[in-house]
Amino acid sequence: MLVNIFVFVFGAIIGSFLNVCIYRLPRNQSISFPASHCPNCQKPIAPWDNIPIISYLLLKGKCRSCRQPISLRYPAVELLNAVLYLMIPSLLGFWIFDFGFYFIAYFVSALIVIAFSDLETEIIPDQPVFLGIILGLIYGALIGKLLDPLLGAALGFSALFVVQKFGAFIYKKDVLGDGDLKLAAFMGAYLYAPYLFLGLFLGYLIGALAALLLLAFKIKKMEDYIPFGPYLALGGLLTLLFGPQIINLYVIIYPGLGK
Repeated sequence: MLVNIFVFVFGAIIGSFLNVCIYRLPRNQSISFPASHCPNCQKPIAPWDNIPIISYLLLKGKCRSCRQPISLRYPAVELLNAVLYLMIPSLLGFWIFDFGFYFIAYFVSALIVIAFSDLETEIIPDQPVFLGIILGLIYGALIGKLLDPLLGAALGFSALFVVQKFGAFIYKKDVLGDGDLKLAAFMGAYLYAPYLFLGLFLGYLIGALAALLLLAFKIKKMEDYIPFGPYLALGGLLTLLFGPQIINLYVIIYPGLGK
């Protein structure tokens, strides 16, 4: 019980830092200087107003200085990261005392940064992607499987590169950004084949369904750009946490696949 509380608090604290990355990285701002401040009035945020989740509730979602609303994204990211950190030991068996926990935790947190950055700014920052690929290679080397992340990263990038070029040829416009290709490489460095392809498939499936809903409710038009990074990130998270179960379910529905 105490370990779970520690993991949750640790995840929420890291989630608070992720919010800094989400806001600053796409804008090419330093994540270390200046200290946390209100983006509206620029006043520094006091430590007691920067407690993950709790401060947002105590402040009723408003800046103490200017009383402007604070985006719900801040507590949402903190809570999401904390909950996902709790799922790492319960679903994947990596406890906080295992070094593997921290590599998986980075993958989870980086996907959160990428997804929310792309949603807000339509930019996938390079820093978490490139660092993630390096960490994936390091982890692979530590467990004696360096070839797997190398092959996974190459396959991820190559698969979406083909889609990007084919889509541009057919539709005469860009259908994928370069950030999506780098994200696929990052996913491959952690998920490996064949789970990489499951993650990409889930990302495309969720993205297609979301696009249909956005078009049906006239939130987006056919010519509008729809960020793909969040759906790829969600596909990667689902594959990380539930990949074997999803594949087993598919085999049960289509038993011929397992023969």
